Amino acid sequence: MRTARLMTILFTLVLAIVSTSGFSQDLLRRNDLSQIRVDQLSDADISKLRQQLQSSGLTIDQAEQIALSKGMSSAEIAKLKQRLAGGSVTSTQRSQPINDTVGGKSRSDIYAAGDSAKARAIVINPKIFGSELFNNVSFNPKAGENVATPFNYVLGINDALEISVYGIQETDFNVTVSKEGSVAIPNVGQIRVVGLTIEDATARIRQSMSNTAYSTIRSGGSKLAVSLGNVRGIHVTVIGSNMPGNYTLSSLTTAFSALYVAGGPGPFGSFREIELIRDNKVERKIDLYRFLTNGDQSDNVRLKDNDVIRIPAYKTRVELTGQVKRPGIFEVLPGETFNNVLTFASGFTDTAYRASVHVTQFNDKEQQVKDIDASEFASYKPFAGDVFEIGKTLKRFANRVHITGAIFRPGYFELREGMTLSDLIKKADGIREDAFKNRAQVIRTKDDLTKEVISFNVSDAINNTGTGNVKLKKDDEVIISSIFDLRDEYKVSIQGEVRSPGDYAFADNLTIRDLIIQAGGLTEAAYPQRIEIARVLRRDTLTAEDARASEVIEIRNEQDLSTPTKNLDLKPFDVVTVRRKPGANQLESVVISGQVQYPGPYVISTRSERVSDVIKRAGSFTPEAYIEGAYLKRYLSAEELQLKKDKLEKLQRNTKDTTNQVMEDLAKSYDQVPLDIPSILSHPGSSQDLVLKLGDEIYVPKFDASVKVSGGVLLPTQIPYERNYSVKDYLSAAGGVADNAQKKRIYVLYANGRAKATKHFLFFKNYPEVKPGAEVVVPRKPERRGLSTGETIGIASALASLAGVVIAIINMTK
Repeated sequence: MRTARLMTILFTLVLAIVSTSGFSQDLLRRNDLSQIRVDQLSDADISKLRQQLQSSGLTIDQAEQIALSKGMSSAEIAKLKQRLAGGSVTSTQRSQPINDTVGGKSRSDIYAAGDSAKARAIVINPKIFGSELFNNVSFNPKAGENVATPFNYVLGINDALEISVYGIQETDFNVTVSKEGSVAIPNVGQIRVVGLTIEDATARIRQSMSNTAYSTIRSGGSKLAVSLGNVRGIHVTVIGSNMPGNYTLSSLTTAFSALYVAGGPGPFGSFREIELIRDNKVERKIDLYRFLTNGDQSDNVRLKDNDVIRIPAYKTRVELTGQVKRPGIFEVLPGETFNNVLTFASGFTDTAYRASVHVTQFNDKEQQVKDIDASEFASYKPFAGDVFEIGKTLKRFANRVHITGAIFRPGYFELREGMTLSDLIKKADGIREDAFKNRAQVIRTKDDLTKEVISFNVSDAINNTGTGNVKLKKDDEVIISSIFDLRDEYKVSIQGEVRSPGDYAFADNLTIRDLIIQAGGLTEAAYPQRIEIARVLRRDTLTAEDARASEVIEIRNEQDLSTPTKNLDLKPFDVVTVRRKPGANQLESVVISGQVQYPGPYVISTRSERVSDVIKRAGSFTPEAYIEGAYLKRYLSAEELQLKKDKLEKLQRNTKDTTNQVMEDLAKSYDQVPLDIPSILSHPGSSQDLVLKLGDEIYVPKFDASVKVSGGVLLPTQIPYERNYSVKDYLSAAGGVADNAQKKRIYVLYANGRAKATKHFLFFKNYPEVKPGAEVVVPRKPERRGLSTGETIGIASALASLAGVVIAIINMTK
C-alpha cells in the first residue's frame, strides 16, 4: 500500500537522523521525532538525507506531513528544508520546491514558529487602517493550532487520530487517515472516516470496535476516546497580497491567519471586499473593518483544501488628519458617509474643532477644497483621494470673565446674559474685609483690541446704586484692590543688645518697651541708659542750613521705659538701638602649645596681655624647646582671608614664582607671626612683645636639627643641620639646582615663619644664614609654551598680509 511505502521511507529518514545525532533505538520505537535538532546535523548527514529523498520519489509536502505526525516541530522542519535546499533537486521534487519563496522570502520561514515571526518586516503603510494586523511581528498564526479538537471538525486525508481504550481492555493507537479515506485499526480493520465530523467518526469507530475485538466497549466495561493528533495540511492560494502564492497550511487555519501569512493586502489591495472563493464560487466577502471596529470575527472562517483568497483593488480610499483619535488612511464602501469614516477613526479628539471639516479633493484637472459643515457629516459621501483635515479649537473663550484682588474666590467665571459686577462679586463669594471700596477697575478689550479702564465704586456695584453696577462683556477683567496694596508695609527695626534683633511689623500705639519685649528683651550687656531712636525726617524741601539725615531721640534714663508718659510711641520705619555697657566684654582665651611647662588655654587677664605674660603663666619652656622656631598663629576673619589671598597672588605674579608655597599659604586660615623669644623676654612690653587677641595660639616647637631643601632642585630633601654649611652646601647636597631654577631669587624660610632672600651686589651674592629647622626654597621659572603650528601659520599669514599692504602703499606713492 502507498501508506506503508511512505512509512518505510520515513523510517529510513528518521534512522539516518537518529544515527548521526546519537538517539537510541528505544526513541525510534516510540515514533517520537520531537527531540530532533537540525542544527546538530553535519553537512554529510544532510547530503545523505537529500540522496534518500531523491531516490524515494517523495515530495517535500509528503515528507513534511510524515515528519509532523511523528512530533517534529514546524520550526525544525523549516530549518531542515532550508539546509536541504543547498543542493540540486529532481524534477519530481520541483513540483513542490524545497525552499518555495514568495517575494524573496521562504514561505516555510514566513509560517514557521514564533522565532521566524520576529524577523517579519513591516510591509504595509502603517497609516493604512488595519495595517497593524499584518505588521505586528509578535503575532504567531500557528498559535490557534494548539487547541482542543474543534467541534464539528471534518476529517480529511492525512489527519492523525489518537485512539485510546481504557477500562477492562486497555490499548492506544495512533492512526492516520489514508488517501482512501480510512484508518487501519489492528484486529478491527479499515474504517472509513473521511468527510465525517470528529463526533461522527468517533461513533463509527466505537461501533466497529465494539462489534469485533473490543466487545467490552459495548457492555460499558471499557471506554473509548478519540482525539485529533497532528492535523493535515491544506492548500490555500492567496491572490493580491503582499506575498501572493500557494501555501500549505494547517487544516485549522482561518482566513485571518492565511492573510497574515501572505503579508496582508498589497499596496492597492482592499481591506473590506476580500473574497473567499470555494469550488469556483464566492463563498464569502470578508470585511476586516467589522473586526477592527467591533471585534466581530464572523468573517474569520476556517479554510478548506484548495480555497482561494482573492484581494481585489480598493475602490475608494480617503485620509483623515489632525484632531481625530486615530489619523490614517481609510477605505470607504459605496453608500458610506463621512460619519462612517469618523467612526473608523474613533471619533474626534477632545480639542477638535467640530463645527466644520476642511477637505481637499481631486477633480479631473486639479485639486479643490471644500468645507463640510457638521450638518453634512451624515450625508456627505467621500470621493476617492479625499483628504480631511480636522482642526483644533481656538485658544480663546466665548463667555469668560476674570476677577482678582480682595475677594474670597478670585478666578475665571462664566459670563451669562445680562451679567453685572454685583452678579460676579456674588459668584466670587463677596469682597474681603480689606477691600478698598472707593475705587476699583474693569479692564476691557475694545473692538480694535486696545484696552480701556472703567472705574467703579465697589459699594455702589454691590448695592446696585448709581452707575457702579457695570454690565460685563466677554474677557472683562475686574480688579478690586486691597487697602494693604495701596500703602507701604510699615515696619520698625531694633538692633544692638536685644536677644532677637531685626525688623518687626508696625502697629498703632507700639512703644519702645513693646518692641523690646517682641525682640526677646534686653541682654545682660545692655545699657538701658543708652537707647537711641532714629526717625525718618518728614519735610517738603531740602535747604543748605538743614543737613540732618534723620531725627535721633535719646533715652538716658531706664525709668523712662516704665513711665507711660515718657515711653515713646514708635512711628513707621523707626530704628531703635540699644547700646552695650562699656565694660561688658566676654572672656577671651588664647592658647599656648608645644614645648612649655603648662600648655593649654589661658583666659586673657588684662586688655593689654602680651606674649611674655602668657609664657610666664605657662611656666616657661622645657629643655627640648627650640625658642628660635616659636611663632604665633593669628586666625583671620573672612574679610582678612580674602585680603591675604589677593596680596599673595599679586606677589606670586610679580616674582614669577611657580612653587606651591603661595598656594599652601592661601589654604591656611591664619597668619604665622614669627616671635623673637629672647628679645621678648629680655624686653617685655616692647614692640616685639605682641598684644594678644581672642583665638591667638603661641606654638613653641621641639628642636629639629634638619634643613629642608625644596623647589627647583634636582632632589628635594631634608639634610641634617651643619653649623658650617652655607646655602650652596645645602643645594649641593640636594643635587644642585635644576635648569628651570631662579638662582637669583633663592630664599630661606626659618622655623618661626620668617624669611630672608638672597642679596645681590654687582656680581656678588650674599646668601642668608641657615639655621636648624629652616627651609631653603629655590623658585622655579614659569613654563614657556612654544607656538603651535596653527599659531605660527596665523602669524606668518598676518605678516604676509601686512607686507602686502605696505607694498601697495609704496606703489601708490610713486
